[in-house]
Amino acid sequence: MLNIDVVRNRLTHLLDRGAELLETRFKSDVSNQEFVDAAAFRQWRVASIVFLKEALGAESPYTKEFDFNCDSPYLTAVARGLAVLRAVREYVDFGPVARVEELVAAEIFSDLLGIAERLLRQQRISAAVVLACSVLEDVMRRSSRFRGLPVRENVDDLPTLNATMNAAGVYGATWSKRIEEWAEMRNRAEAGELSPATLSKAQSLIRGVRDFVNDYLY
Repeated sequence: MLNIDVVRNRLTHLLDRGAELLETRFKSDVSNQEFVDAAAFRQWRVASIVFLKEALGAESPYTKEFDFNCDSPYLTAVARGLAVLRAVREYVDFGPVARVEELVAAEIFSDLLGIAERLLRQQRISAAVVLACSVLEDVMRRSSRFRGLPVRENVDDLPTLNATMNAAGVYGATWSKRIEEWAEMRNRAEAGELSPATLSKAQSLIRGVRDFVNDYLY
């Protein structure tokens, strides 16, 4: 899961590396063109493309623009690549945009699951399970909308969302079975039926929800 501060730090690092790359400029005696160090360029370009795909997606205009315009160790190509990265920095800083919203949502969910873990340490098992399952339900609803699946806001519950996503092939039988068990556990928690003996199952539930957020938020 990407953290928005990590995104900013990686952007800064790539911009700094690009600026350093410009310092390796030299003029070819053959073509009279200006180049930068080829090996350093390839390393920077690959790192930049991987970052852009992770942060913005392979189909983002920024990713495509960088890939197309920064394709060789010509000095002008590096300058174009740096311009794209600076534009991405503005994109991240001044949103709102869908991918940044995803990062923010992921941070919020991570914080909520951290609260659920704290509730478990306080032996407040039912509260922890209800909170973690609420995160799971929100993530499933977001994921379904993102994939164009039918979702009835404030109507579809965990079992319904699970059936929809499983039928659409978003995940397989293993995840579906786990979510069925978690939905049942949530019902028991809301009814006050969980005992201290369910602590280990609650811990496993929260770990599983965290994994689900990482894999299926979008």
